[in-house]
Amino acid sequence: MNGVKKLKSESTELPDCVISHIFSMLSLKNLVKTSALSKQWYHEWELRKDLTFDLHNMFDYNTVPDLPITLPLFQQVQSQFAASLDNFMQKYHGDIISSIRVNFPLGVDHTYAIDGLIHKGVVKGANRIELLFAYDTDFKIEPYKFLFPFLSSNNSVTYLHLQNCHIAGPMEFSGLKNLTTLVLHLVPVKQNMFRDLFFNCTHLENFNLNECTFLSDLRIRSTTLLHLNIDCGRIITKVTQARKIDIIASNLLSIEYSSKCIYSRRLHILNIKSHTLCQFNYRCIEISNLVNFSGMKNVTTIVLDGLREYVKSDVVTHLFSKCLRLEDVTFKKCRFTWGDMKIISAKLRHLGIIDCHYNNPYKIDIDALNLSSFEYRGYTMPIISVVAPKLLKVFWDAGFREINVYNFATIVKLHQVENLTMNIGFSLISKIKKDLVGFQNLRHLELFIVGAYNPNMDYFWILDIAMASQHLQKLSLTIKNGHTEISHMVGSQRQRREYVRFIHNGLKYVDLHGCVCSINVIELASHLLRSATLLKQITLSSRHNYYTGAGTRSKGSDGCCWFERNLIHEHLKDEVNEQCQLIIL
Repeated sequence: MNGVKKLKSESTELPDCVISHIFSMLSLKNLVKTSALSKQWYHEWELRKDLTFDLHNMFDYNTVPDLPITLPLFQQVQSQFAASLDNFMQKYHGDIISSIRVNFPLGVDHTYAIDGLIHKGVVKGANRIELLFAYDTDFKIEPYKFLFPFLSSNNSVTYLHLQNCHIAGPMEFSGLKNLTTLVLHLVPVKQNMFRDLFFNCTHLENFNLNECTFLSDLRIRSTTLLHLNIDCGRIITKVTQARKIDIIASNLLSIEYSSKCIYSRRLHILNIKSHTLCQFNYRCIEISNLVNFSGMKNVTTIVLDGLREYVKSDVVTHLFSKCLRLEDVTFKKCRFTWGDMKIISAKLRHLGIIDCHYNNPYKIDIDALNLSSFEYRGYTMPIISVVAPKLLKVFWDAGFREINVYNFATIVKLHQVENLTMNIGFSLISKIKKDLVGFQNLRHLELFIVGAYNPNMDYFWILDIAMASQHLQKLSLTIKNGHTEISHMVGSQRQRREYVRFIHNGLKYVDLHGCVCSINVIELASHLLRSATLLKQITLSSRHNYYTGAGTRSKGSDGCCWFERNLIHEHLKDEVNEQCQLIIL
């Protein structure tokens, strides 16, 4: 409130648009108080169009408090919150409301306040309503019953998010003609609800079911639906048998299905009929006999994530035989059973096999004429054979196992690769650095090296790779000392070694991350600065920055046990020319 008084004394000459912007950052409780400070501001607070009701906005706390842990105090806070919300809406006379968001554990006992809020919001043109009534409490709250009939048929609501509510009967969705996005979270659902929903909401494009309890088999039939997300969490159904979900959507583009349920007999059976479907993401413990791929003939992107059952090779064969237009396939954290797996496809452009497990012996044969991108990361290694004459981009996590180096020899034969990202242990560098010289068409090389630091090992072998790849434009190197008790500063005072052979006319950008204070890395940077004639920028940072597969990167943790910016600058400042920028983070 002191800040509001200061605003009055110092900002009376500010334009209305500036004052409105400042008011937008005040809590609702303090916003109302501004009306007592100036006649000019008596109705200014009513210009707020986006209304959010939560602990921070409704109570006078400097920080957001925790909810009481005793039931009487909890109910008291609930009643106070509901009363404040109702009082605010009764005093609110603004002309337009754009959105309403309530994030607090209210229930059926507070229907009077919630109904009043929704009614006024709808009358004033709200297009987004979020009722988020779930909270991490030990108290059972009787859910608020959402009644559709009080919504007029000409309202402008396009986005509705209901959390921990009950949709009360009669379930008439006629008041939501303009709805394009519906999110149901912790809401019991059954078939008759869906029938009315898709019949009346003729503009519905996005539908999300999050941790909902399925009270019956479901049929999702729609001609307008574009995106469907079913996230079951651990809540599947109140009964032990599997529920069936029939999805019949003639214009559906994407489906995301995920479940954390560990009981296979309670998993959903998906029957999908959508010939326009492009993307299918499936995260579940099983897939055999649960998904019929025959209804997804035109799907182009599939992600199978977290399959704990041992996936038989015929499941993969069935996938590629039914989905003939597949271009992007990712197997992530899946288990594969005995036998060989063959991936034969003329359409496939990207293939990812990330953190999967295998029953040895196991062989993967990949024959993909148009495959341009391949990613592999794993702790157990099958024998991999790749026939891909157009492969340009490779991510390979070799880890610490020598068998991974053996398999990498298959990739080395594909000399056309232009973009190579590789994670490797210190112990395997001697075995693999000769293979890396074979990639003579590289334009982008990214290496992540982890393990016990060896002060006797230099990085001149990276210069050998660059010399062999005269088209190389960007080099990224991240170094992680896996044993911090072995300092990478050992030998930092010794004389730098020279490498007179290196010269490069294409390299423009160099990024060095992690343990970059060692004299070995400084030697590498020095040679790059002196002999890469077109170098524009070289960046050194103590933060880890490396690719982990499936579109994810490291979180940028600090990877240097002793980072000294001045040391790096002193060693390299005389090597920097006018066209190159040296950045030390």
